[in-house]
Amino acid sequence: MNDIHTHILPSIDDGSRDAETSIEMIKRLSAEGVRKIALTPHFYASRNSVDSFLEKRAAALGRLREAAEGVELGAEIYVGAEVLFMDSLDRVEGFERMAIEGTKYMLLEMPFTMWSSRTLETVYRITSNGITPIIAHFERYIPIVKDMNMIYELPRLGCLLQMNAESFRSFLPKRRALKFFAEGVAKLLGSDAHNLTSRPPEIKPAYDAIAAKLGEEKRREIIALGDSILASATRVI
Repeated sequence: MNDIHTHILPSIDDGSRDAETSIEMIKRLSAEGVRKIALTPHFYASRNSVDSFLEKRAAALGRLREAAEGVELGAEIYVGAEVLFMDSLDRVEGFERMAIEGTKYMLLEMPFTMWSSRTLETVYRITSNGITPIIAHFERYIPIVKDMNMIYELPRLGCLLQMNAESFRSFLPKRRALKFFAEGVAKLLGSDAHNLTSRPPEIKPAYDAIAAKLGEEKRREIIALGDSILASATRVI
């Protein structure tokens, strides 16, 4: 299994508070059978330049590497960012460097306000720059956007839609999540883990629910896509 969306990198955003917590979060995912983990801290272009963010990310990664010395993590670690959408994102200098390192895949957090045609136009410009957006927790935007056609337009623009594992924890969200995977709208899973308690590193129940209801082949399909994305990425630990 893989986890394409986490906030495990220490002391950089609202995720893990320190390197020790980060190590424990990685170990918990590893214990579930996760073998590839992308660390995707929040990036807000309105607050930080790309260079400034990358410096902070490198420092956080250094703290994690130091804490991980001599520790058997059980998983390969990669870095990227969860990039908050803005209408001019494609014009932010160096924005493409926010992709998962070594790839053209970028975790993109869409706006939590009503979308317009300009929103999709910006996504189109991003994909025209050679970036493949992975739309983070797309299920969260549905109550805001209301027009499902705008959600369905994202894959047509070249995006991959990622769903959070927490969607499988209760009956109605789980049923809707399974429907999206069955239809091929949802393509990837992420834990979106932020800590060890309220937003924990847990993803296996979601993979298991997909296998139980949609078949083992569907689970393997989701894992294979995540693995293929990270196969070309730069491993950092």
